[in-house]
Amino acid sequence: MSNPTPGPRDGTRIEADPTLPTILITREFDAPPERVFRAYTDPGLVVQWLGPRRLTMRIDRYDARSGGSYRYVHRADDGTEYGYHGVFHEVRRDERIVQTFTYEDTPDSVSLETAVFEDLGGRTRLVAKSLMDSVEARDAMLAGGAEGGIREGHERLDELLRGRAAADEHRRIARDFTERVRGVSAGAWESPAPCEGWVARDVVRHLVEWFPAFLKSGAGIELPKGPSVDDDPVGAWTVHSDGVQALLDDPATAKEVLSNPHIGEVPLDQAVDRFYTSDVFMHTWDLARATGQDESLDPGKCAQLLEGMLPLDELLRTGGQYGPRIEVSDSADVQTRLLAFIGRTP
Repeated sequence: MSNPTPGPRDGTRIEADPTLPTILITREFDAPPERVFRAYTDPGLVVQWLGPRRLTMRIDRYDARSGGSYRYVHRADDGTEYGYHGVFHEVRRDERIVQTFTYEDTPDSVSLETAVFEDLGGRTRLVAKSLMDSVEARDAMLAGGAEGGIREGHERLDELLRGRAAADEHRRIARDFTERVRGVSAGAWESPAPCEGWVARDVVRHLVEWFPAFLKSGAGIELPKGPSVDDDPVGAWTVHSDGVQALLDDPATAKEVLSNPHIGEVPLDQAVDRFYTSDVFMHTWDLARATGQDESLDPGKCAQLLEGMLPLDELLRTGGQYGPRIEVSDSADVQTRLLAFIGRTP
């Protein structure tokens, strides 16, 4: 292959063979193959990323299965429409898609496209190859703006995948915390919690108070406000948690940035995931311990957080985020080691 053109920002690599009428596109995404594959086959997701930002998309049909077909239309601001259709020859879940592609203004020109989703251990390398009628047709398509459209589409897909990863993680972790909140008996809200000076109610109070202020100051976003934690801790948590989930589910969030003097500028969805969702996860144990509920945490998440926090040990202590580290055996399970690291007595 020759004439490789890597994207200046997005990492998309486009190669046009000098003698064969092919285009080879490669791109790595920070998401597992099943998530990238779904973004390619779920019409509700496809419409959010395929094509340049300046065009809107309407899907007439999108039957992403072996033997299925599709048709969609891209529309410019001036009303000009560009129609495309094709047939799915093979759709192999999370692995491979083979389809035809026809631009309806040139109906006699049909390309064959193959997309392969390579598993990189939680990440995905997309390798997509298009075979066209001729080198001239291929070059004309690239010169006509297809290359820019591919790059912009991949940028939008990357934003979508990042946003969905943060949204899915929050949905999972907030669900577990919600179960503990709803499982608190009426008299247990005043039970002592592991954090010094706190009762169970204060665990909820902490989450519904610090994060909205952090979000407003760093991104200018205000979350819906529920009832007082003193009056209705379940209602206060539900309104707050639903508001965070709605924020993460909004595709526009992946384009937003949170600015903070201590952490600089961070994509908003990443900031929520890194600083807030992980806090909900760890406080799930605090609420469970205070109210006599199931204290088990996801060991995979425990390992992920512990690995990321160990190099920051001194910084986390001096910042006052966690109490003194509790010494436990190296053979202790990962949940015990995480809790001990953040100053809890397991």
